[in-house]
Amino acid sequence: MRNFFRTAALIGGGVIGGFALAHFINSTPKGRECFAKINARVDEVTDAVKQGYKARTEAIYAALEAEGR
Repeated sequence: MRNFFRTAALIGGGVIGGFALAHFINSTPKGRECFAKINARVDEVTDAVKQGYKARTEAIYAALEAEGR
């Protein structure tokens, strides 16, 4: 049980430290530019996953219709 609390405290401290560091980095112009690039890349990946999911779903429905279900 002691290890659980120690691990939870370390994870919590890491999360809080990460947010503090991100806030500090975002307060500079270069930091904002960096985060903007990261967000743009994440949006690209998210859109690609959505498009792939939609295409696959449509293919499955088309196959089911062709099969007569």
